[in-house]
Amino acid sequence: MKKLIFVGIFCLVTQTKAQVGIGTTTPTEKLEIVGSAAIGTSVTIDPINYVNNPSGFTIVGTDPQSATVNGKVVALETLYTPVTIQPYNITDVYRDDINNLNLNIPTDKYFITIANFEAIPNVGNNGIYTNTTNKGHFVFNAFQSGTTWHVKIGYPTLNTQSTNDRYSYKFDVILYSKRFFKNLGEVTYNLNGSNSGSAGTAPTGI
Repeated sequence: MKKLIFVGIFCLVTQTKAQVGIGTTTPTEKLEIVGSAAIGTSVTIDPINYVNNPSGFTIVGTDPQSATVNGKVVALETLYTPVTIQPYNITDVYRDDINNLNLNIPTDKYFITIANFEAIPNVGNNGIYTNTTNKGHFVFNAFQSGTTWHVKIGYPTLNTQSTNDRYSYKFDVILYSKRFFKNLGEVTYNLNGSNSGSAGTAPTGI
């Protein structure tokens, strides 16, 4: 009798610890479904079926047999989009320098980069000029200040023809959600006055 009770308790513990997988032989949750799932006879949840929206992307379910839903998309959960592209058009810049433009993009949620930069002189302006052979280039960078991302843009070595000249800047800000990325921290390496070198080891954590 004691043996039967012991076996029964062991089986109960084993069953409690078990994980069930549908579409997978190695489930990591108590119930893991790989692929779409049907609830009842009509509602279908498909993880590859989603709708883009400004706040992220929404995994959806459909119920074509429901008079209330009438076959339309039903939102289940809104998630962060891994990569978001936000175009900017900054107009009427004084001469050619933006010293500090606050994008109001939170640094605790996103990393950002700048792409597709374009500098456009306003109609009738003479643009950037120089009376020497010294030629430069536009420099732009994104930096953190406080809790938001900021942008600095300019042509450090040259200037506009006059103080009345104006520029417009077009660029894309690419936002990477920190929910999908891991920051390994800064790596410092001393080149000891050389122009080349080799890191001793790969970054820790990759």
